[in-house]
Amino acid sequence: MSTESRIIARLLGESPPAPPAGPGDDAALVPGDVAVSVDTMIEGVHFDERLSAADVGWKLVAVNSSDIGACGRLPDWSLLALSLPRPLDDDWLDGFAAGLHAALTHFGVRLIGGDTTTSPGPISATLTIASKPGGPFITRSGGQAGDHVWVTGTLGDSAAGFLHGTPAGLAWLRRPQPPVALGAALGASGLVTAMMDLSDGLMCDLKRLCEASDVGALIQPEQLPVGPALAGVSEVLPLQVAFGEDYQLLLCAPPSSDSALNRLAQSHRISLTNIGTLTAERDVMLRSKPWPKAYFSHFESSQVC
Repeated sequence: MSTESRIIARLLGESPPAPPAGPGDDAALVPGDVAVSVDTMIEGVHFDERLSAADVGWKLVAVNSSDIGACGRLPDWSLLALSLPRPLDDDWLDGFAAGLHAALTHFGVRLIGGDTTTSPGPISATLTIASKPGGPFITRSGGQAGDHVWVTGTLGDSAAGFLHGTPAGLAWLRRPQPPVALGAALGASGLVTAMMDLSDGLMCDLKRLCEASDVGALIQPEQLPVGPALAGVSEVLPLQVAFGEDYQLLLCAPPSSDSALNRLAQSHRISLTNIGTLTAERDVMLRSKPWPKAYFSHFESSQVC
């Protein structure tokens, strides 16, 4: 168990609510049948000079909306907590607000309140986001042995931007476009057994889904989708599975759903790729290859997934 997981376990105490009402998924289901999630971006940890103030505002909304979409819902409203150092940088604040409101409009989210404070340290922005009420709530725990494993879009784009500065990679790093509407449509379709968003990389996130579903997985590395952001990068596998910030959907469904899944994804103009299969054995494996070392962890020098 990673240090981050141990911290979360301590904070939750000994008797956390049973899913889907509580922790363990991309969002929690609360009274009123509303899915709620929260995410924080801190200067020097989650963003640096590669992101403009407007990019930070956009990304804060996008990554939170991704969590709601990954539970099969559409985002509805949000609360913002913003801590800014003195003296106030009005230009940064104006840029942040512009990017924030552009993303709120794009993802259909209302900002209904929040809090602002001064801080002696770096900029910190936290967004709590909630879904529209009602509808299916897709968890990580419903996967079954024999299900096909799918991902949307391409993997490794943010990694290529952060580590190699490729133009397409930087564009995704700065302004991710998670397939939120497709996530909600997948939730309503009844086709998927488990789903989550890819924020910490396929290697870590797939292990979390498999642990929640009490299954394993066999992934075909040659089937992992590669986009233009990785053009010219010599070794793409670590970027695709071990960096994170993909903000794509990772989902599982029985083979009988293959055709319907593809049709649904095509109707949203989102690519969908079958990358492997869930297994009864609990090991989460790449076919013929070891998993690469993860690039980042909040609390360890090397990630333990």
